[in-house]
Amino acid sequence: MTPLPDTPLVGVTGASGAVGTAAARFLRGLGHARLRLGGRRHAPLADLARELGPGAEAVTVDVEDPAALASFAAGCAVVLNCAGPSYRIVDRVARAALDAGAHYVDVTGDAPVRRRFDADPPRPGRAVVLSAGVLPGLSALLPRWAALRGPGLRRVVAYCGGLERCTPAAAGDLLLSLPGADPAAVFGEPLAAWRDGRRVSRALRAVDEAQPPFFPAPAFVQPFLTDEAARLAASLGLAELEWYNVHPGPRARSVLTAVAGRPEAATARTAERLRAAADLDLAGRVPYYLLVLLLTDRQARERALVVRLSDSYRMTGRVGAVTADAVLRGGIGAGVHDAAEVVDPDATVRLLFADAEAGTLRVVEGVAAAGEAAGAEEGTL
Repeated sequence: MTPLPDTPLVGVTGASGAVGTAAARFLRGLGHARLRLGGRRHAPLADLARELGPGAEAVTVDVEDPAALASFAAGCAVVLNCAGPSYRIVDRVARAALDAGAHYVDVTGDAPVRRRFDADPPRPGRAVVLSAGVLPGLSALLPRWAALRGPGLRRVVAYCGGLERCTPAAAGDLLLSLPGADPAAVFGEPLAAWRDGRRVSRALRAVDEAQPPFFPAPAFVQPFLTDEAARLAASLGLAELEWYNVHPGPRARSVLTAVAGRPEAATARTAERLRAAADLDLAGRVPYYLLVLLLTDRQARERALVVRLSDSYRMTGRVGAVTADAVLRGGIGAGVHDAAEVVDPDATVRLLFADAEAGTLRVVEGVAAAGEAAGAEEGTL
């Protein structure tokens, strides 16, 4: 990366968490010398600041405290929010950043935050970039990247999930994908699919002990059409799109199915149960996260994009960092955007997967849309 002409200050909220720590490290790797690391726990922030070296400062901040947020954002050129869950934060960090004159990037955000900015747009000249993580984020960037490398796409079937630790933010947001969640906070529709240019409710069903393509074992497969996926389908002119969350762990699956459609689904107590169940499912196992995209283009050619991550939180931090870097380099204009719609697809994909330890991307040719992988020929990025 070419150096920036000056040394802008980048603020990272949630920097003591799994996503924020990864984002801060990658920002330093991208050449950002001045980093303000924010979070509620000072000790891990101070450790991270020492690791990153001169120019990194640790600042204790609670994202639910407006005064503390205002102080944190003051002087920042961009604020990258890695704290969550998103349904509780909504646009609180964004407003503090914008009031301080900074740009804003969020590794989640999506529909609830978009609705806030539809009603009250950001100040002129400021960029607000949402959905700059793995899901949402990379999940929409990769189909766009693939569409640019051929005759366009007609059909997308996606599977995402795995066995890994479950952070408090991830648990809160995951529970919003269940039927019966608070409609003001949800970011998609369970069981829905995209058909012939529109969202179709209850088009699909959840299946237990299903074998998702490229996953190592059967799992509970839950259809969930995210708002991001619906925007992607409309933008690319897809005839069909199906999206499935994959839950291989039996204990986590038991928690999810027990609370689906019930008032207690999105409570803090349920989130703690889900986190404990995920830890038990992971015990003695090698963690993994898979994002599998089965693509059919407009010439009926079939292929799969297979992303394997040892830690989805690390990759989410990388996506957020790359997006913040693009904002600072002038690559993203003012207004409210999805990261997948405004970052450079080729440059971003190559940067994200330059380190195989962070994640790998395989392009597999000749894979039937139904998920048959036998006899597939692997390509290279």
